[in-house]
Formats: sequence, structure tokens, C-alpha cells
Amino acid sequence: MPKSERDYLLELWTKNVCPHCGKAIPEGRRVGTGDKSKGGFCSLDCYTRYYEQELKERARRVAGLAERHRKS
Repeated sequence: MPKSERDYLLELWTKNVCPHCGKAIPEGRRVGTGDKSKGGFCSLDCYTRYYEQELKERARRVAGLAERHRKS
């Protein structure tokens, strides 16, 4: 049975491995939201590349809300 993304990210968090590039994360250098189920990354670059599509969609929604606010 395949693992869920959440389980995969939790496993890599425990192992201190970046889910994007696979590098070991030095102690005290983990980057992310702080939520283990969202993963821990070795750099902001890896974080943004891993969540690129989700971040782009969120930015589109914010831009749409800002545009509606300007028009009101």
C-alpha cells in the first residue's frame, strides 16, 4: 500500500532528510512551516520548489481578492 504524502513527509522529518532534494538537513537548519506533516526542508528554495503549484494558486487567489477589493 502506498504511503500518503503526509506519512512520507513525517518519515523524512524524523530522518532529517529534505523531501525535495534528498539531502540531509543539518541540526537546527530545518526550514518550513513548523508543522511536521508539511515537511521540513534544507532551504527556502527547496520548500518553494516542493510547494510551487500550491503557492502559485494561493497567490492567484490573493490577487483576485485584492482586485475585487479595489473595485468595491
